[in-house]
Amino acid sequence: MGRMRVTLLMVMTLCLGCDSMVGEPPPKHRPASTAAANLASSASSGTAQPTSEPSAPTATASTSASTAPSIPPPADQGQLVPLDVPGFDAAVVAVPAAAKPPWPLVIATHGNYDRPGWQCEVWHQTLAARAFVLCPRGIPRPDSPRADDTRFHYRSNEVLERELDAGIAALGIRYAAHLAEGPILYTGFSLGAIMGVKIAARHPKRFPWLILVEGGHDAWTSARVKAFAEGGGKRVLFACGQKGCQLAAKRAARKLEAAGVGTRIELSPGLGHSYGGPISKLVRNNLAWVLEGDERWDLPEP
Repeated sequence: MGRMRVTLLMVMTLCLGCDSMVGEPPPKHRPASTAAANLASSASSGTAQPTSEPSAPTATASTSASTAPSIPPPADQGQLVPLDVPGFDAAVVAVPAAAKPPWPLVIATHGNYDRPGWQCEVWHQTLAARAFVLCPRGIPRPDSPRADDTRFHYRSNEVLERELDAGIAALGIRYAAHLAEGPILYTGFSLGAIMGVKIAARHPKRFPWLILVEGGHDAWTSARVKAFAEGGGKRVLFACGQKGCQLAAKRAARKLEAAGVGTRIELSPGLGHSYGGPISKLVRNNLAWVLEGDERWDLPEP
Protein backbone atom coordinates (compact mmCIF):
# COMPACT_ATOMS: atom_id res chain seq x y z
CA MET A 1 0.00 0.00 0.00
CA GLY A 2 3.04 2.30 0.32
CA ARG A 3 2.94 3.31 -3.28
CA MET A 4 -0.65 4.53 -2.96
CA ARG A 5 0.11 7.01 -0.16
CA VAL A 6 1.04 9.77 -2.54
CA THR A 7 -1.16 12.73 -1.71
CA LEU A 8 -2.39 15.64 -3.69
CA LEU A 9 0.07 17.84 -1.79
CA MET A 10 2.77 16.70 -4.25
CA VAL A 11 3.76 19.10 -6.97
CA MET A 12 1.79 17.67 -9.83
CA THR A 13 -1.11 18.47 -12.12
CA LEU A 14 -4.01 16.07 -12.36
CA CYS A 15 -5.26 16.05 -15.92
CA LEU A 16 -8.99 16.61 -16.11
CA GLY A 17 -9.62 15.40 -19.65
CA CYS A 18 -6.76 17.36 -21.18
CA ASP A 19 -3.61 16.26 -22.94
CA SER A 20 -1.10 18.59 -21.27
CA MET A 21 0.33 16.89 -18.20
CA VAL A 22 3.07 17.88 -15.80
CA GLY A 23 2.49 15.17 -13.22
CA GLU A 24 -0.23 12.82 -12.10
CA PRO A 25 -0.99 10.78 -9.02
CA PRO A 26 -0.82 7.00 -8.98
CA PRO A 27 -4.05 5.37 -10.19
CA LYS A 28 -6.84 4.98 -7.68
CA HIS A 29 -7.60 1.40 -8.65
CA ARG A 30 -4.66 -0.96 -8.82
CA PRO A 31 -5.05 -4.61 -7.82
CA ALA A 32 -2.38 -5.89 -5.45
CA SER A 33 -0.64 -9.06 -6.61
CA THR A 34 2.24 -11.12 -5.39
CA ALA A 35 3.92 -10.93 -8.80
CA ALA A 36 3.92 -7.15 -8.83
CA ALA A 37 5.03 -6.93 -5.23
CA ASN A 38 7.96 -9.26 -5.82
CA LEU A 39 9.01 -7.25 -8.86
CA ALA A 40 8.66 -3.78 -7.38
CA SER A 41 11.70 -3.73 -5.13
CA SER A 42 14.09 -4.86 -7.87
CA ALA A 43 12.59 -2.96 -10.80
CA SER A 44 11.99 0.46 -9.27
CA SER A 45 15.54 1.60 -9.96
CA GLY A 46 15.20 0.82 -13.68
CA THR A 47 18.14 -1.60 -13.64
CA ALA A 48 16.33 -4.73 -12.48
CA GLN A 49 17.50 -8.19 -13.47
CA PRO A 50 15.43 -11.36 -13.34
CA THR A 51 16.40 -13.71 -10.54
CA SER A 52 15.82 -16.71 -12.75
CA GLU A 53 15.74 -16.34 -16.49
CA PRO A 54 15.70 -18.94 -19.28
CA SER A 55 18.49 -18.87 -21.81
CA ALA A 56 17.79 -16.51 -24.70
CA PRO A 57 16.77 -18.35 -27.90
CA THR A 58 18.98 -17.84 -30.89
CA ALA A 59 16.14 -17.42 -33.39
CA THR A 60 13.86 -14.41 -33.64
CA ALA A 61 11.17 -15.83 -35.90
CA SER A 62 7.87 -16.88 -34.34
CA THR A 63 6.73 -20.46 -34.42
CA SER A 64 3.63 -20.98 -36.55
CA ALA A 65 0.26 -21.68 -34.97
CA SER A 66 0.20 -25.18 -36.51
CA THR A 67 3.10 -26.28 -34.29
CA ALA A 68 1.92 -24.44 -31.18
CA PRO A 69 0.93 -27.55 -29.16
CA SER A 70 4.54 -28.80 -29.23
CA ILE A 71 6.04 -25.57 -27.88
CA PRO A 72 7.14 -25.98 -24.25
CA PRO A 73 5.89 -23.15 -22.03
CA PRO A 74 8.34 -20.47 -20.92
CA ALA A 75 9.87 -21.04 -17.51
CA ASP A 76 8.46 -17.77 -16.20
CA GLN A 77 4.91 -18.17 -17.51
CA GLY A 78 2.30 -16.19 -15.67
CA GLN A 79 4.85 -13.90 -14.04
CA LEU A 80 5.82 -10.24 -14.24
CA VAL A 81 9.51 -10.13 -15.07
CA PRO A 82 12.08 -7.46 -15.95
CA LEU A 83 13.45 -7.43 -19.49
CA ASP A 84 16.81 -5.96 -20.42
CA VAL A 85 16.34 -3.42 -23.23
CA PRO A 86 19.61 -2.34 -24.90
CA GLY A 87 20.09 1.40 -24.61
CA PHE A 88 17.24 1.85 -22.11
CA ASP A 89 16.29 0.95 -18.57
CA ALA A 90 14.69 -2.45 -18.06
CA ALA A 91 11.12 -2.90 -19.22
CA VAL A 92 8.55 -5.05 -17.43
CA VAL A 93 6.93 -7.99 -19.21
CA ALA A 94 3.81 -9.90 -18.23
CA VAL A 95 4.32 -13.44 -19.51
CA PRO A 96 1.21 -15.36 -20.60
CA ALA A 97 0.05 -18.50 -18.84
CA ALA A 98 -3.32 -19.24 -20.45
CA ALA A 99 -4.20 -20.50 -23.93
CA LYS A 100 -1.50 -21.93 -26.20
CA PRO A 101 1.53 -20.24 -27.73
CA PRO A 102 2.43 -18.43 -29.83
CA TRP A 103 0.87 -15.47 -28.05
CA PRO A 104 0.21 -11.99 -29.50
CA LEU A 105 1.78 -8.84 -28.09
CA VAL A 106 0.31 -5.88 -26.24
CA ILE A 107 2.21 -2.66 -25.59
CA ALA A 108 1.11 -0.98 -22.34
CA THR A 109 2.49 2.52 -21.80
CA HIS A 110 2.08 4.30 -18.49
CA GLY A 111 1.28 7.86 -17.51
CA ASN A 112 3.40 10.60 -16.05
CA TYR A 113 4.60 9.93 -12.49
CA ASP A 114 3.74 6.27 -12.98
CA ARG A 115 5.43 2.87 -13.02
CA PRO A 116 5.53 0.22 -15.76
CA GLY A 117 4.81 -2.66 -13.40
CA TRP A 118 1.43 -1.17 -12.52
CA GLN A 119 0.36 -1.16 -16.17
CA CYS A 120 1.64 -4.70 -16.72
CA GLU A 121 -0.23 -5.95 -13.67
CA VAL A 122 -3.55 -4.46 -14.76
CA TRP A 123 -3.24 -5.63 -18.35
CA HIS A 124 -2.08 -9.12 -17.34
CA GLN A 125 -5.31 -9.45 -15.39
CA THR A 126 -7.50 -7.74 -17.99
CA LEU A 127 -6.27 -10.18 -20.66
CA ALA A 128 -6.43 -13.15 -18.28
CA ALA A 129 -2.77 -13.90 -19.06
CA ARG A 130 -3.51 -14.64 -22.73
CA ALA A 131 -0.94 -12.33 -24.34
CA PHE A 132 2.50 -10.88 -23.77
CA VAL A 133 2.35 -7.41 -22.26
CA LEU A 134 5.44 -5.24 -22.78
CA CYS A 135 5.59 -2.19 -20.51
CA PRO A 136 8.38 0.28 -21.38
CA ARG A 137 9.90 2.05 -18.39
CA GLY A 138 10.87 5.48 -19.70
CA ILE A 139 13.10 7.66 -17.52
CA PRO A 140 13.01 8.38 -13.75
CA ARG A 141 11.38 11.51 -12.45
CA PRO A 142 13.59 13.55 -10.13
CA ASP A 143 10.61 14.29 -7.86
CA SER A 144 9.85 10.64 -7.04
CA PRO A 145 8.49 10.12 -3.52
CA ARG A 146 11.44 8.11 -2.20
CA ALA A 147 14.60 6.40 -3.37
CA ASP A 148 12.79 3.05 -3.16
CA ASP A 149 9.67 4.37 -4.95
CA THR A 150 10.90 5.71 -8.27
CA ARG A 151 8.32 7.10 -10.70
CA PHE A 152 8.80 7.45 -14.44
CA HIS A 153 7.76 9.40 -17.51
CA TYR A 154 8.65 9.43 -21.21
CA ARG A 155 10.98 12.04 -22.65
CA SER A 156 9.21 12.30 -26.02
CA ASN A 157 7.19 10.16 -28.39
CA GLU A 158 10.24 9.76 -30.65
CA VAL A 159 12.34 8.41 -27.77
CA LEU A 160 9.48 6.18 -26.66
CA GLU A 161 9.24 4.77 -30.17
CA ARG A 162 12.94 3.86 -30.09
CA GLU A 163 12.46 2.27 -26.67
CA LEU A 164 9.55 0.24 -28.04
CA ASP A 165 11.61 -0.91 -31.02
CA ALA A 166 14.41 -2.07 -28.73
CA GLY A 167 11.99 -3.69 -26.29
CA ILE A 168 10.10 -5.59 -28.97
CA ALA A 169 13.38 -6.86 -30.41
CA ALA A 170 14.58 -7.97 -26.97
CA LEU A 171 11.27 -9.71 -26.30
CA GLY A 172 11.48 -11.47 -29.64
CA ILE A 173 14.91 -12.86 -28.78
CA ARG A 174 14.00 -14.00 -25.28
CA TYR A 175 10.66 -15.57 -26.25
CA ALA A 176 11.29 -16.41 -29.90
CA ALA A 177 9.27 -19.62 -29.89
CA HIS A 178 6.36 -18.11 -27.96
CA LEU A 179 5.77 -14.70 -29.56
CA ALA A 180 3.27 -14.54 -32.42
CA GLU A 181 4.11 -12.52 -35.49
CA GLY A 182 1.77 -9.83 -36.70
CA PRO A 183 0.36 -6.46 -35.67
CA ILE A 184 0.47 -5.22 -32.09
CA LEU A 185 -2.22 -3.85 -29.80
CA TYR A 186 -1.08 -0.50 -28.40
CA THR A 187 -2.55 0.64 -25.10
CA GLY A 188 -1.71 3.83 -23.28
CA PHE A 189 -2.78 5.64 -20.16
CA SER A 190 -2.65 9.44 -20.09
CA LEU A 191 0.87 10.41 -21.24
CA GLY A 192 1.28 6.98 -22.85
CA ALA A 193 -1.96 7.53 -24.76
CA ILE A 194 -0.91 10.96 -25.99
CA MET A 195 2.38 9.67 -27.31
CA GLY A 196 0.80 6.51 -28.69
CA VAL A 197 -1.40 8.45 -31.10
CA LYS A 198 1.67 10.05 -32.66
CA ILE A 199 3.55 6.73 -32.86
CA ALA A 200 0.58 4.85 -34.34
CA ALA A 201 0.00 7.57 -36.92
CA ARG A 202 3.57 6.97 -38.14
CA HIS A 203 3.17 3.16 -38.03
CA PRO A 204 -0.51 2.26 -38.44
CA LYS A 205 0.17 -1.13 -39.96
CA ARG A 206 2.22 -2.13 -36.93
CA PHE A 207 -0.25 -0.65 -34.41
CA PRO A 208 -3.69 -0.84 -36.08
CA TRP A 209 -5.61 -1.00 -32.78
CA LEU A 210 -5.39 1.53 -29.98
CA ILE A 211 -6.90 1.50 -26.50
CA LEU A 212 -6.49 5.00 -25.10
CA VAL A 213 -7.30 5.48 -21.42
CA GLU A 214 -7.78 9.02 -20.13
CA GLY A 215 -5.71 10.65 -22.85
CA GLY A 216 -4.75 10.90 -26.50
CA HIS A 217 -7.98 12.42 -27.77
CA ASP A 218 -6.56 15.88 -28.48
CA ALA A 219 -3.56 14.40 -30.33
CA TRP A 220 -5.70 13.42 -33.33
CA THR A 221 -4.85 16.16 -35.81
CA SER A 222 -6.29 15.93 -39.30
CA ALA A 223 -2.90 14.80 -40.62
CA ARG A 224 -2.62 12.02 -38.04
CA VAL A 225 -6.17 10.83 -38.65
CA LYS A 226 -5.47 10.67 -42.39
CA ALA A 227 -2.15 8.83 -41.91
CA PHE A 228 -3.63 6.31 -39.48
CA ALA A 229 -6.70 5.59 -41.59
CA GLU A 230 -4.92 5.34 -44.93
CA GLY A 231 -2.01 3.34 -43.50
CA GLY A 232 -4.09 0.50 -42.10
CA GLY A 233 -5.41 1.76 -38.76
CA LYS A 234 -8.56 -0.15 -37.79
CA ARG A 235 -10.09 0.66 -34.42
CA VAL A 236 -9.67 3.00 -31.48
CA LEU A 237 -11.26 2.50 -28.06
CA PHE A 238 -11.39 5.52 -25.76
CA ALA A 239 -11.86 4.65 -22.07
CA CYS A 240 -12.61 7.49 -19.68
CA GLY A 241 -13.15 8.07 -15.99
CA GLN A 242 -14.05 11.74 -16.39
CA LYS A 243 -16.65 13.66 -18.37
CA GLY A 244 -13.99 15.94 -19.84
CA CYS A 245 -12.21 12.94 -21.32
CA GLN A 246 -15.47 11.67 -22.79
CA LEU A 247 -16.26 14.99 -24.45
CA ALA A 248 -12.78 15.27 -25.97
CA ALA A 249 -12.95 11.64 -27.12
CA LYS A 250 -16.22 12.35 -28.95
CA ARG A 251 -14.53 15.10 -30.94
CA ALA A 252 -11.67 12.77 -31.89
CA ALA A 253 -14.06 9.93 -32.69
CA ARG A 254 -15.97 12.05 -35.20
CA LYS A 255 -12.76 12.71 -37.13
CA LEU A 256 -11.71 9.06 -37.05
CA GLU A 257 -15.13 7.73 -38.06
CA ALA A 258 -15.27 10.14 -40.98
CA ALA A 259 -11.96 8.67 -42.17
CA GLY A 260 -13.21 5.10 -41.86
CA VAL A 261 -11.68 4.12 -38.50
CA GLY A 262 -14.02 2.38 -36.05
CA THR A 263 -14.28 3.99 -32.62
CA ARG A 264 -15.96 3.39 -29.30
CA ILE A 265 -16.08 5.51 -26.16
CA GLU A 266 -16.61 4.00 -22.72
CA LEU A 267 -17.11 6.05 -19.55
CA SER A 268 -17.00 5.05 -15.90
CA PRO A 269 -18.61 8.15 -14.37
CA GLY A 270 -16.86 9.69 -11.40
CA LEU A 271 -13.89 7.32 -11.46
CA GLY A 272 -11.37 10.06 -12.16
CA HIS A 273 -7.96 9.85 -13.77
CA SER A 274 -7.37 6.11 -13.45
CA TYR A 275 -6.95 2.92 -15.47
CA GLY A 276 -7.74 0.02 -13.16
CA GLY A 277 -10.90 -1.30 -11.54
CA PRO A 278 -14.03 -0.27 -13.49
CA ILE A 279 -11.98 1.03 -16.43
CA SER A 280 -10.24 -2.30 -16.93
CA LYS A 281 -13.63 -4.04 -16.88
CA LEU A 282 -14.94 -1.71 -19.57
CA VAL A 283 -11.84 -2.39 -21.66
CA ARG A 284 -12.19 -6.14 -21.25
CA ASN A 285 -15.81 -5.99 -22.38
CA ASN A 286 -14.69 -4.32 -25.63
CA LEU A 287 -11.62 -6.40 -26.49
CA ALA A 288 -13.50 -8.64 -28.92
CA TRP A 289 -14.68 -5.57 -30.84
CA VAL A 290 -11.23 -3.95 -30.90
CA LEU A 291 -9.50 -7.10 -32.17
CA GLU A 292 -12.29 -8.49 -34.34
CA GLY A 293 -11.00 -10.58 -37.22
CA ASP A 294 -7.54 -11.37 -35.77
CA GLU A 295 -7.51 -15.11 -35.18
CA ARG A 296 -4.31 -15.08 -33.11
CA TRP A 297 -6.24 -13.95 -30.05
CA ASP A 298 -7.93 -16.29 -27.57
CA LEU A 299 -9.73 -13.61 -25.60
CA PRO A 300 -11.23 -14.07 -22.14
CA GLU A 301 -14.98 -13.87 -21.66
CA PRO A 302 -16.18 -10.34 -20.80
